[in-house]
This record gives sequence, C-alpha cells and structure tokens, in this order.
Amino acid sequence: MSAFPLGRFKGHNSLLGPEQPATLDSELMTNPVCTSCGQPLVPGSRFCGRCGAPISLQATSPQTIGQTPGWNTPFRGTQYIIDQKILAIRDTFGIKDTSGNLLAYVKQQLVSFGPKFWYEGTDGTRLGEIHGKVLAIRPTFEIYNAQGQLQAVIKKKILQLIGSQWWMENPSGQEIAKIHGNILEHDYKVQTPDGSQIAQIHKKWVSVRDSYCVEIQNQSLDPYLVLSYAISMDHAEKKEDHHSGLSPF
Repeated sequence: MSAFPLGRFKGHNSLLGPEQPATLDSELMTNPVCTSCGQPLVPGSRFCGRCGAPISLQATSPQTIGQTPGWNTPFRGTQYIIDQKILAIRDTFGIKDTSGNLLAYVKQQLVSFGPKFWYEGTDGTRLGEIHGKVLAIRPTFEIYNAQGQLQAVIKKKILQLIGSQWWMENPSGQEIAKIHGNILEHDYKVQTPDGSQIAQIHKKWVSVRDSYCVEIQNQSLDPYLVLSYAISMDHAEKKEDHHSGLSPF
C-alpha cells in the first residue's frame, strides 16, 4: 500500500486546485534560499526567518524548479545511473551515482489503479511518488514529493505533428520541460521550452542492457523531476512498444 493516504491528495486530479498555489518559474529560479533549511530569503534580511541562520555567513543559492523548502532528497549531484534490475528483484530498481553508490530505490506498486512508483531512501524513508493516470485522455504522470504535494505533471501528445512528444508542466499547468530524441533507445535530451538543454539521457557509462544514465547540465530543474521524467517516459514507451495498440499502462 502507498504511504500516502488518499486524503492527502485532496483535489489531486485538478492542476489548478486551491491546494496548489501557482508559482512563477522565474521566482523559483531567482529567489535566494537559506542553505541551512531551504527557506526562501527576504531581500535585505540578515537572518533566515525560519531557522535563524545568519545570512551573511552563508552563501545563498537560487531555488530550482521543483524544490520545496525543507524537501530533502539524495539527488544533489549531476550524474546518475538508473539500474532497472537491481538485485534481480522485479519491479524494484536503483538510482546510483557514477561511483556505483546506491542513492535510492524506485519501487513499483504491483496492485494499483494505474502505474504507481515510489522513491525510497536507503534508510527506508519515502522520498516521493509517481502516479500514472489511467483515466486521462492522454498518457499522464503526476509527480509528488514526500509531503504529498504535486510538483509536476508529465504528458504525452496523442498525435505528434510538431514539437515534443512528451512534455512536463508545473502544478499551475505551465510547460517547464520537453524532450528531443529516442526514448526507447535511451538517447534523448531534456530541454527548457525555449530549447536550452537541461539534461541528457544516454548509455555511455553503462554496458548493462537494463541500465541508463542521466546527466544533468543545467540545474534549473530539480534532479528529482528529471529522474521522474525519465522513469515515467521509459515505463510508458516500453509498455506501448510491447503491447502495440493498447494502453501504455
């Protein structure tokens, strides 16, 4: 069973519900945050309003899209390997760094209404979830953080005439990323809506068939969202390839 009670996702089918206040991407990318607790800082303040840490003694950094203050994940690097057959356990795979250190597990719930994955730290802590929506008009995945807050939505075009086949939106419905390349071959790029490169998915560092690499070049999008983007598309495209003409779920 999922660690997220349904009540915590009140109104989760609506991207514009009151539980998800709209936030401008430009604000997320430019407002400095406290390096101690992640709280957005008020310009001119000498101390963090949440934890009291002196601002003058810490280097402030811009908050990237998808980072919620206080949300802690082990994904703070730029190079990852997704191993889809870790420990030979079906429906459980791992996310590692390039040194082979296990950062987190990704597990699929076998009995659920639609595909559901959850991230689990090496200490057993739930880090977030991915929910596939079977009743959506188009293949759709919702990404939640550990607090059950919607972080992004991944969608696929029913008919691709122009543009990217898959794209990602923030909770307010604004496009924040798209892809270009071959998903099944794990050879594609994640880009901003204007075409700037965020990350590249490839197999340059691995020789195992069921593993692939995620290399982040621009941290304007949280690594957790980039990893979830890749996992969701990989799942849907493989299902569609194996069962041509049927639902990708």
